[in-house]
Amino acid sequence: MSVTQVPSHVSAEHAITVVKRLSPTELRKFKRQFIQWQKQNQQQMEEEAMLLACIEKNSRLPAGQQRRFNRLRHKRQAETLTQGEEAELQALWQQVEQMNVACLEALTTLAQRRGVNIKTLMRQLGLAERRDVF
Repeated sequence: MSVTQVPSHVSAEHAITVVKRLSPTELRKFKRQFIQWQKQNQQQMEEEAMLLACIEKNSRLPAGQQRRFNRLRHKRQAETLTQGEEAELQALWQQVEQMNVACLEALTTLAQRRGVNIKTLMRQLGLAERRDVF
């Protein structure tokens, strides 16, 4: 089999032309490797989708809870919280902290997969501007 130089951009037509030149043995080998690559690629896409869903789910409180959280934080700053409100605020803080951990774990994994740092990934995902949970 001859060696073919691969240009920096390969069109589908060029790839098909090269595949058509393969011997039957090489074609079977190519098919096996291509199917294996497709499976790996599909699995990576599914894993990335799960990470993105985790990031989205844990990047902010539901709107009503976020409003309540903000109100309670302002009341705390104004030193007008009741004991019950203090307990409610602490519970919300715990929830936010748990969400942040889950979100940052997913962000870290996804950033590593994409070969970028977390800040860059957050900018790419539109999370850098958010100030609700983070």
